[in-house]
Amino acid sequence: MNSEMISIHETATTVSEALETRHSIRDFLPKPIPEEILQRVFGKALRSPSWKNSQPWKVHIVNGTKREELAKDLVQAARQSPPRPETNWPESYPSDAKKRMFDLGMKIYGVAGIERKDKEARDQFMLRNFEFFGAPTAVFITSKFELNYFVGIDLGCFLQSILLLAREEGLGTCPQAALGAFPDVVKNALQLPNEEKVILGLSIGYPKPDSDLNRFHTPRESAEELIRFY
Repeated sequence: MNSEMISIHETATTVSEALETRHSIRDFLPKPIPEEILQRVFGKALRSPSWKNSQPWKVHIVNGTKREELAKDLVQAARQSPPRPETNWPESYPSDAKKRMFDLGMKIYGVAGIERKDKEARDQFMLRNFEFFGAPTAVFITSKFELNYFVGIDLGCFLQSILLLAREEGLGTCPQAALGAFPDVVKNALQLPNEEKVILGLSIGYPKPDSDLNRFHTPRESAEELIRFY
């Protein structure tokens, strides 16, 4: 697996370029995203495929004062209690996946200048999830569907569409399971009905171009390792 440092603050002109250069951004400029760009990204993403065209998603885009209040409430919840998501987070992984996950964590902490043994710094870094890493816009994806494998596939297709369309516009994103960690806080802030489950969220905005944390390009296994032709 190889990783590299690349800049992704420019727009992507092809699907291939968006896919090859996209990675999670964890350091954003405070620059607001024009509403017409958000309308374009999320409107186009609605063309994503789903089981029998069921479209099991709803999208909540949070800016301005509401975003600031929600960030404060989420950080407070994270300081006071463990996550309480409405979906079951994975608890076990194959050994090769565990190695990839551990290696990624160490590399990200390294780029962020955090020592492995510095638990306080790691905890502070984790809390930045709930501050949306400084992004001007927070997005929450919810569903009233009974959650199952195929609904998960549909939501994954929808999320990938958002990530690539945002990349086309020169925006950075960070998809975050962590934003589904405290659904009661989100539902209260956005006045959502109880049956609407908060699945996950993402931070979206303009990447800081001079941030090493943003330029870290996550490694992937080789095609030879994961793809077979018959």
